[in-house]
Amino acid sequence: MTNVKNSRVLITGAASGIGRLLAVRLAESGARVVLWDINRDGLEEARADLAAAGHSADTFICDLTKKEEIAAVASQTLAAGGPIDVLINNAGIVSGKYLLDLSDGDIERTFQVNTLALFWTVRAFLPAMLEQGSGHIVTIASAASLAGAPRLSDYCSSKSAAFGFDESLRLELKKQDSGIITTIVCPYYIGTNMFDGVKTRFSWLLPILKPEDVVR
Repeated sequence: MTNVKNSRVLITGAASGIGRLLAVRLAESGARVVLWDINRDGLEEARADLAAAGHSADTFICDLTKKEEIAAVASQTLAAGGPIDVLINNAGIVSGKYLLDLSDGDIERTFQVNTLALFWTVRAFLPAMLEQGSGHIVTIASAASLAGAPRLSDYCSSKSAAFGFDESLRLELKKQDSGIITTIVCPYYIGTNMFDGVKTRFSWLLPILKPEDVVR
C-alpha cells in the first residue's frame, strides 16, 4: 500500500465532490496535495477550507479538454514542487442524454475529460515517477466501466476505455519493473451533484453511495 504521508498527491477535479473530499482526507493523512480543476472559484474555496484546517495546497486551473493546456499546467506543477508521487485522475463529466439527444460536442467532451485526459496527465507525470523508481497512478472509473446503462452511452464507453487504459498501463509498468503501481476504482452511483436525482431499482443490493464512504 502506498504511504501518502509526505507524498505529493495530485487530484484532478478537486474543486468539488469526490475530488474535494479526497483532498481533505489526504491532507489529514499528511499528504502534500496538489489540486487541479477548471472551476476557479471552487478551487479557491477548497484551498481556503484546507488552509482553515491547517493544511496547505498547491492549486492550478486546468481545462482537461485541452491537451496543450494539460501539458503546460503539468510543467508548472513540476516546477513548483517537484515530482508527483501519486496521481489521482478523478475528474469526470456526464451528459445523461439519449444517444440521439447528444450533440457532437457532448460526446467529444465526455471522451476528452473521462478518457483522453488520462493519457495526457500520465504521459506528463510518468517520466519523473520512472526516474525515481516509484509512484502510484489512480484512475477513478465507474461501475459503468463494466455495465451499460440507458442515457449513458458516451459515459459508459468513456469509462470502459478508462478501465482498459489502467489495465494496460499496469501490465506495461510491471513488465518494465518500474516500481510504479496503478489502482482502478469502479464505484456505483455516488450521491454528488454529478448524479443528482439518480435512482436505483435495487437499493438493498446497489444503494446510492455516500461520497464520504467512497472517499474512505
